[in-house]
This record gives sequence, structure tokens and C-alpha cells, in this order.
Amino acid sequence: MKKSNSSTTAASSSAKKRRATSKSPFATPPHPLGYNFIPEGRPLRASSFASILPSVISKYGLGRKLGVERFQAAWRDALVSVFGVAELDEFAAALPDKLTLFAQHTRLSSFRGGVLRVEVASNLLYQELQFHVADLLRALCARLPDEKIQQLKIVVR
Repeated sequence: MKKSNSSTTAASSSAKKRRATSKSPFATPPHPLGYNFIPEGRPLRASSFASILPSVISKYGLGRKLGVERFQAAWRDALVSVFGVAELDEFAAALPDKLTLFAQHTRLSSFRGGVLRVEVASNLLYQELQFHVADLLRALCARLPDEKIQQLKIVVR
């Protein structure tokens, strides 16, 4: 009988060891930003802001939004540089100026592989912009030198 007691105590001690070494199914998952927490819920070490910022930007899509706003501002500036100052005669004074017309009826669609696509609302505006593609491309390249814009493609919506 003594032999059976020692075997049960050995079995129970090995079960305790297994429970101690195995992870609890209710353990907290790792933090998405890489924080390590001690049992009280405080971080083990503080992370620098510079190390956390890229993951926050990618998580919330802020980089894409900032890039789009930069392109839109450059497009508006390019329109102003090409169509901003125009001689007004009596006939042109009755018409809306080209700058506001193009600003209202164009939008940037995409930028891939060095090609910036601009959507235009009508064929008439498309033809007018085709005459100024080289000037607009030059103005965009001056405002966004790090983006390497090689071509400006205008399409009708």
C-alpha cells in the first residue's frame, strides 16, 4: 500500500508541474504595439514615440491620407500656376474662369508607377487639359520632386 501512495503523490506532483509550465487559456494575448505587461498591468519598459509612430500610422491609414492631401494640394497649385493669371476681355468676363472650372470638375484618381491619373467630368474639359499636360506635369514635378511623376494621364469619368 505504501507503494501506491508514493505513486499517487508522484503523479500529482508531475501534474502540478505540468500545470505550472503550461500557459493558461485565459492568459492575456501579446499587445499589438509590442508592450510587455507585468501582472499588475503596467508596461515593463517604455517604448519611444518614434518606435510606435509607424505602426500607429499604418494601423489607422494616416500615411495614405497625408499623401492624398499632399497630391491634392500640388494639383491645386499646378492649376493655379497654369491657369491662374489670364487676360480678361469683355467676352471672357462673362464666362467662369478656367481655374475654378478645372478645380471643380477634376479630381486625382490614382498614382502608380510614375503615372498620375486625373479624372475629368466632360470631354470638353479633357480636350482643354490635353493642351496643357506638359505645363501641368512640369508644375507637379516641381511641387512633388520626391514622387517621380513621369506621366500625367487624363481620363473622362
